[in-house]
Amino acid sequence: MREIAAIPGVVVKRVSYRRIAASCCGDLIPLLSLRTVDDVFLDLGEWSGITRLRSVLASLREICSRLDLQAAAATCAGLRPITQPPAFSVTVNFVGKRNYCTLEIKEACVDGIMISRDWCYTDDDARADLNVRLFIEHETVFIGVRLGQKPLQQRTSEWVHLAGALKPPIAAAMLQLVKVLPGQKVLDPCCGTGTILVEAAKCRAIAEGGDAHRTAVEVARLNTKTANVVACIEQWDACALPLPDNHIDRIVTNLPWGRQVSVDRDLASFYKGVCAELNRVLRAAGRIALLTNVPHLVECEDWHCDNRVEISLFGQRPTILTFIG
Repeated sequence: MREIAAIPGVVVKRVSYRRIAASCCGDLIPLLSLRTVDDVFLDLGEWSGITRLRSVLASLREICSRLDLQAAAATCAGLRPITQPPAFSVTVNFVGKRNYCTLEIKEACVDGIMISRDWCYTDDDARADLNVRLFIEHETVFIGVRLGQKPLQQRTSEWVHLAGALKPPIAAAMLQLVKVLPGQKVLDPCCGTGTILVEAAKCRAIAEGGDAHRTAVEVARLNTKTANVVACIEQWDACALPLPDNHIDRIVTNLPWGRQVSVDRDLASFYKGVCAELNRVLRAAGRIALLTNVPHLVECEDWHCDNRVEISLFGQRPTILTFIG
C-alpha cells in the first residue's frame, strides 16, 4: 500500500484481503514498475449476489457480456502494443467452497465476452494481449483487465528457479519493511537463487550474500547477471560468515524451514548459530527482516522485534519478523 500510495496522482481507496483499490489521475506507466505487488489491473467493477449456487454462472456470463472492455483495451494500448482484434485470456480466483469450478467460471466469462465481440480467446495467458481477471470473495466478484503484458511478479521468468525460491514481491516487501536505502550494505546469508539480492540491488543498495549449497550460489550469480545487477555472492556457512564485525546495515533473508531447503544440522542449532552471526555482523541501529515458518527458533537478546507479519506462501503461513539491532 505504501509503495502504491507513493506514486504521484495515486490515491489508495481501500485495502482488503489480497487486494488494494486505488485511483490514478496521472501517468499509469509507474504502476508497471511496482515491485511489492503480484499484478495491477484496471478496475471494471464489482457485482454482488455471487453465491455458491450454480445458477450464478448465468449471471457471470451476463455481467461479462456488458463489460466495457473496449475502453480498457484502449488504455492498455496507450502503454503497449495490442493486436486487433485482441486475443484475451481469463484467470479466476475465489475464496470459499463453490458448487462450480474455476473452469466453469472461465467458460461463462468467455461466452459472455464473445457474445458481441470478435475477440479471440486463448487459454495461454502468455499469448494473450489482454487478461480478464475475476476474483470472487464471499458473494462479490471483482473484475479487472491486466494493465501490463504479463503479471508483475513474473519479472523473473527468465531466471533459473530452485525449490524454495522466494517470490520477488515478497523479497521487495521485506526490503521495504526495514527501509533499505541506496548505498546501504544489505546481506542475505541464505540467498538461494538470489531474489532478495536482486531486489536490494534494484534499490541501489550494496548487495552481499551467500549460500551453503554450491548450486544455489551458481544460480544466484547467473540470476543477478540476467537481472543486470551487481551483487557479491559466495558459498559459505551462515553460522560462520566470513565478514567483519559491524559490517552490515540491513539483513534480509528467507531462513531455511527444514522443508524444501535442508540444513546439515538440526534446525534449532542452525538458527542459534545464524542469529549469533547476524548479531555480530550487524551495525549499531541496523535492521533485520527474517522470513521463517518457525519464528520461535529466532532468538537474540540484542534485537528488538518491532513487527510480525504472517503471510500466505506455498500453502504455508510463515512469518516475517523485523528487528532493530
